[in-house]
Amino acid sequence: MPIDYKTYHPKWKKISAFIRYHRARNKCERCGAPNEMVIIRNESGWTIAADECQQWNWEKIKASNSAGDLEHFTKVVLAVAHLDRNKHNNRFWNLAALCQSCHLRHDRSQHVRNRKYGRHHKERQIEIPF
Repeated sequence: MPIDYKTYHPKWKKISAFIRYHRARNKCERCGAPNEMVIIRNESGWTIAADECQQWNWEKIKASNSAGDLEHFTKVVLAVAHLDRNKHNNRFWNLAALCQSCHLRHDRSQHVRNRKYGRHHKERQIEIPF
C-alpha cells in the first residue's frame, strides 16, 4: 500500500532511515532478517538464499528450488512501524524496523478490522452527544 507522506512528520524519511540503518543495523528488529537480501522462510525461521538467488533472478531461483515451491523465497524490505499504531508518535521507543512478515504480523488485528468494517469505519460513525 502506498504511503501518503503528507500525513507523516515532515522529516519522516530521515527518521525512518535512522531507525532502519543506524539503530537496527539494516536488519529486522524482531526476526533479524537482513535488509535487501533474498531469504527462504520456513517453520523454524529463515535462511539466506544461495548467492545466485541474490540477483533476484527467478529462473535461477526456480532451478535452485528442488520442490518448485516459490512462496518461501522473499526479498526483505525493511519498513518502520509505529508500535502503538499512532503515526504522530515518533518517539524512538515507539518505532521499530520490521521486515514485511513481522510488520504484517504486528498489524494483523488492524488488517482484520479494516477487512471486516472498512478502513474508514471509525470516521463514518455518528458521535452521540451526552
